[in-house]
Amino acid sequence: MSTCPEVVVAGHCGMKVFGMSMVTNCCIMDYESDQKANHEEVLEAGNNRAKDIQAFVRRIIELIPDSLLTTQK
Repeated sequence: MSTCPEVVVAGHCGMKVFGMSMVTNCCIMDYESDQKANHEEVLEAGNNRAKDIQAFVRRIIELIPDSLLTTQK
């Protein structure tokens, strides 16, 4: 949730950035509901999608041109 400030700063520094998020639980808006947010739900969603996210990130890295991965002086 703090990704936006970091991306803004990186943009001001001239960096190219890529942001990715994964929704891991529902927002409970009904205060009269018996539902409660819980950390276990977040961990379970993350664990269930971990291999998919890893494969996605690997593929993105493979597609980045080598010229963008080198340190510029």
